[in-house]
Amino acid sequence: MNCKIHAESYDSIIDRNWPEGFKKTHQRKDIFILLFCSEEPISAAEIYDQLNSGDSKEKYAFSTVYRNLLAFEKAGIVTKTILSTEAEAVYELKKSSHKHYAICTVCHKKIPIKTCPLHDISKVVEGSLPGFEITGHQLEILGICSECQKKR
Repeated sequence: MNCKIHAESYDSIIDRNWPEGFKKTHQRKDIFILLFCSEEPISAAEIYDQLNSGDSKEKYAFSTVYRNLLAFEKAGIVTKTILSTEAEAVYELKKSSHKHYAICTVCHKKIPIKTCPLHDISKVVEGSLPGFEITGHQLEILGICSECQKKR
């Protein structure tokens, strides 16, 4: 894994962020740490590729990665998002606040938007729809990142 934390810190990170009663397997721990270290949402295929790259003797089946991501989603550990620029869903650890992204249509880099421009709009929309409770929203800004603009 390409993470800037020491291996001995993995368990303490997992312990601080693991839901009570959620079973800890070494596969789940490895997937969790990979998501923790990821700077942007990643797909199940990317997780699978990263887990199976390098010198690791254990190889993970794609079905194992996918089943554990589903379990993480049910347990409230990850957020699953389907972005218009991706062929498959992407996953990221749930934080105290949600994120929106500006996505480069050339290199597919995902750049986090620091604030939620939909927060106030959601309240207005919910107020105009009696009996409707908004449970989430999604925003994508598509464009070309500065690095790809330089290459033109």
